[in-house]
Amino acid sequence: MLHSDFQYLENINEYRLSVVLMADSFFYAIFDTDNRLISHKSFKAIKYSSPSDIDMIVNDENLRHSFSGINVVVHTNLTYHVQQKDDNLLPLLPGLELKSKKVEKLPGNEIYNYFGISPHQEALLDTLFGGESYILKSESALLSDYYIGNFDEFIHVHLESSSLVLFVQKEGKMVFYNTYFIHGMDDVLYFILATCAFANMKPESTKVNVSGWIESDSVLFKHLCSYLGNIKILEDNQFTISQFVSSDIKPHYYFLHYLNILCVS
Repeated sequence: MLHSDFQYLENINEYRLSVVLMADSFFYAIFDTDNRLISHKSFKAIKYSSPSDIDMIVNDENLRHSFSGINVVVHTNLTYHVQQKDDNLLPLLPGLELKSKKVEKLPGNEIYNYFGISPHQEALLDTLFGGESYILKSESALLSDYYIGNFDEFIHVHLESSSLVLFVQKEGKMVFYNTYFIHGMDDVLYFILATCAFANMKPESTKVNVSGWIESDSVLFKHLCSYLGNIKILEDNQFTISQFVSSDIKPHYYFLHYLNILCVS
């Protein structure tokens, strides 16, 4: 099992905070003023409607620091991309009936994304940070921002413990995005190959960037390499981590947190 949490807070006056919000989990990462990752904490298998679970997060001392920026990204399969902003669509979008609904324009694209968070999730964020003090975005917006100016044809694969994000870009524009629940290696491969077929891309030659909870020597990655001829785990020299952190902890695990901090448009 890959280790995810660590803490090496330094004696500085300002930190930057990234939060990844999931249906049953809350993750935060703290960065210094040089955008170097210095702390990560996981709250897994929680219920946002449970007072005891919420108290556990609210009472975390690290979240009481003074932050120069607070960015929250929502990891959800309930996202709807449309070419024109039309709030009349909101009542028609399945799964968002009981959500606090959000809309954003994807950077570099003429695409609008509708998504939502639960009232309990929004109440937690407001309790922690105040209603106007944090920026809330979706993964598709962050990925679009990260790849602005990149005119390669590629698939980005981001792996969480039980879900998979697929983002496809051609000629500098997003042409496909989705989030899937996964139960094993075959699910991961199936969804990638299905996406290649949908986007008319060849598995043996299409560039595939991978981030998240995966290692290059893992059975999963070797399995993917058997079918995908141009796959690699993403590396970026902007993704830096505290010198005190074990070398076993890799920056690509925290890809969403880095995007949250670096992609500010």
